[in-house]
Amino acid sequence: MMIKIEREDNSLTKGLQQFFKQLLETRGIDALFSPVRLKDSTSIMPSLVTDPAQTENAIPLNPAFPMNSARMVSRLSYKESGRKTAVVLRPCEMRAFIELIKLKQGSRKDLILIGMDCPKALTPTDYAAYMNTSPLDNGPLDDDAYIEKVFSQKNETLNDFSFSSACRTCENPFPVNTDMSILLHGVDLSEGLVMESGSDIGKQILESMGKPEAAITETRDEILTRIKEDNLKANQAMVKEVEEGTNSILKLNAFFDQCINCYNCRNMCPVCYCKECVFNTDVFYHQPVQYHQWAEKKGIIKLPTDTVFYHLTRMAHMSHACVGCGQCSNACPSDIDVFGLFKSVAQITQAAFEYSPGANEDESPPLSVFFEKEFEEVVGINENS
Repeated sequence: MMIKIEREDNSLTKGLQQFFKQLLETRGIDALFSPVRLKDSTSIMPSLVTDPAQTENAIPLNPAFPMNSARMVSRLSYKESGRKTAVVLRPCEMRAFIELIKLKQGSRKDLILIGMDCPKALTPTDYAAYMNTSPLDNGPLDDDAYIEKVFSQKNETLNDFSFSSACRTCENPFPVNTDMSILLHGVDLSEGLVMESGSDIGKQILESMGKPEAAITETRDEILTRIKEDNLKANQAMVKEVEEGTNSILKLNAFFDQCINCYNCRNMCPVCYCKECVFNTDVFYHQPVQYHQWAEKKGIIKLPTDTVFYHLTRMAHMSHACVGCGQCSNACPSDIDVFGLFKSVAQITQAAFEYSPGANEDESPPLSVFFEKEFEEVVGINENS
């Protein structure tokens, strides 16, 4: 089922905010989790809204992506709260949350999952610069102008700021595994947005809203196909560049030579969920004499040590679950292209397991299940089986 979310005061954003307000006022939903513009600030952060009046600050369709919110939704749902919460997530956030559900780190039992056609994102640094752009320099677009620019299909840059590499190389920037989805591709935005149901509960909610039914244009499939093709080309170019820059031990060491072991990439990764990381244990808290012995053996050692080992270990642990959100690179204070390398490796891992993270909630993650006939080209064939 599809309904039209009409403009409010000729505004797409206000129309969507009015929809959220109705959800909280009349539909048995206790809270809304959505990106919200903070009071007296240009910052937009994930927030939990219980007051319908506060939905006037909900801005889910914007270029701010300070964090992958899947981990916050995990915190809201890993135990029952008795509150029904509507959760608005970007496609990569939705895929990450589905992975966390599989890992028993969250549940959709008390949630209404609302996805969207992705509005793309700037890096946090670029977003801050974009918001501080002077109006005399064609300053930041208002919320509606941003939406219309992005979904006009003429959106390679935004006022000379580039969208993040994660967005430019994303294979599936469209809603998946949702109860409801905000559709913008193939939609006549002059009239409003389209909300589509993705489950029985989503259909029931939309039917109760009293909104006019809607339809999307026949060109939507063509648009989605073209976006996938364009992003695939960008992805292939990125992979080639990363491979050329890391195809030897010397190059790999150089790639990570500015890593300071801050672990920001681990902390911002939505699916790197271990309660205790081996790199925070005594295994990697070396005795002072060890550093001296290593230095005496080679004449010099770089500190901190174990930086490449850390990244390779994390890659081995979770490359099958990488959803390509790019937050690892966003969080790196040394501007290392962690995302580029991780996604390049993750694609190989996921292809080997024929696994797409977050695509199918009922599909078990690799390494959690084993099959008799698997990777026979590696382990050999048991002639007695």
